[in-house]
Amino acid sequence: MKKIRTVITGMGIISPIGNNISEFQSSLIEGKSGIRQIDELTDSGFNCTVGGICDYNFDEIKNIFPELNIPIISKSRLLLAKAAHEALTTSNLINHNKLKTEPNFDIIIGSTIGASDTWGNNIIKKVDNNLHKRLGSYAFEQVINSSPAAMLSGILHTTGRVISNSLACASSTESIIDGVNQIKFQNKNIVLCGGVDPYSKYYWATMDAMRITNRHHNRCPNKSSRPMSNSARGFIPAEGSAVIVLENYEHAKQRDVKIYGEIVGSHINTGGQINGGSMTSANPEMLISCISNAIKSANISANKLDYISGHLTGTKADIPEIKAWDKSLKCKKSDFPYINSTKSMTGHTMGACGAIETIATLLQMENNFIHKSLNCEDLHHEISKIIPKNSIPQKTIKNTKIKYAATANFGFGDVNACLILKNYNE
Repeated sequence: MKKIRTVITGMGIISPIGNNISEFQSSLIEGKSGIRQIDELTDSGFNCTVGGICDYNFDEIKNIFPELNIPIISKSRLLLAKAAHEALTTSNLINHNKLKTEPNFDIIIGSTIGASDTWGNNIIKKVDNNLHKRLGSYAFEQVINSSPAAMLSGILHTTGRVISNSLACASSTESIIDGVNQIKFQNKNIVLCGGVDPYSKYYWATMDAMRITNRHHNRCPNKSSRPMSNSARGFIPAEGSAVIVLENYEHAKQRDVKIYGEIVGSHINTGGQINGGSMTSANPEMLISCISNAIKSANISANKLDYISGHLTGTKADIPEIKAWDKSLKCKKSDFPYINSTKSMTGHTMGACGAIETIATLLQMENNFIHKSLNCEDLHHEISKIIPKNSIPQKTIKNTKIKYAATANFGFGDVNACLILKNYNE
């Protein structure tokens, strides 16, 4: 049986460090932080008053897709529409915002919380003031879990499956893995997949209440996201969306489109919330199992990995994650591959982070660089026992080849997902 290969032929993004692929890449190379002070959080008495917010005029995407210009609309829809439009454009799948290909492709979109902004800003306030009849006919369609993915299907008029998933911080990584499986096992030629989560103080309040966000660097936002740092005190929440176009390799070659990379391995599992795992902590053995099985499915040895895009959030979970990578790779300390955290720049975009970090990995592979990991000059002493400091870039490393890379995300609920990417040009 002929092996079915899955490649990436389109990418789109909106994030705190860039409203498109070009801006995002420039920020990665520059090592730019997208974290800033949010006055609304200060006024509401939050402990952590900084975060990653997308700076974009959404009237632009409403002009592209007039269907989005409605009285009540979740920001999750707008973020996703922006990222999806760029992904479809880079993949040469649309012309004048109309599909140029068969409509029978799948859309798989992950999100942690979905339309929390619509709930907080519109529905709850009106209901509590006995004004629910003024919500109009748009509110319900905005808040159902399938809304972002279904919105894309509606504006593109696709006829394949519409899948909405939620696997906490691993949501969009799961979306990508599910997309790979649709191509391999369901004879799909194209799958549009990714993730989205918007800013909402009502959503972020739950994390602030848990005291898992960093409240110690409010006066210096660009220093607040500190993965792998000895002075890390919690993650920094952020919003964003990223979408990639997955395609059967043979189909992509027939279309003669650019190929950004290939997904050669993947794995998803859960820790069962046993042996140290819980709703908020990972089962260490299943972290190792997820990474090891992803590498095994790629049919490569662990020492072939040149680079790791870690989940690495700036919390106590960084240490067991690094230990899991170490035990999975089974390499000498001196041979540990480069590893960094894109969240050190963007903050933690929750359900979107996997797709955002997959794009960051692809851009580094294609352009032969590894971005620096911000704010870990004081590397955590437990991490320094495992990884040599020169494996964690303190400045952008240029002119370096990445043939194989791993990117992984681990989420609340003791869930894990890992991808192995191959440089198409190597």
